[in-house]
Amino acid sequence: MCAANWGAKTGLRTVASPRVSFLAFNGCPLAPRARSNLLAAISVLEAELPVKFEEIDLLGDTTSEEVRRWGSPTILINGSDLMGLGKGDACGCRIYSSEGGVPSTNEILSAIRKVSKP
Repeated sequence: MCAANWGAKTGLRTVASPRVSFLAFNGCPLAPRARSNLLAAISVLEAELPVKFEEIDLLGDTTSEEVRRWGSPTILINGSDLMGLGKGDACGCRIYSSEGGVPSTNEILSAIRKVSKP
């Protein structure tokens, strides 16, 4: 697995309709579970909060070098990392401290709700 310096903690901006980005590269072993947990969280939120969702291939031809510095998988809420971390020096594998190596559905729900206006 790859290691990366995830940088300093960043704050999540509060908005009425959060933009959620899922960043991963094809073949990432943790991406399917992270994607599944994220989509489950968005499904729970559908009734209370519209979420703008996008999925980005970190190694795609049109993906900028700046975006490629995130690890795979990464979940961004309004452009900020779900866990409050920053980009690394290059694209690499990312393992979360959460059980299973990816954020749980509840962790994702909590982070999205935190940035949503009442």
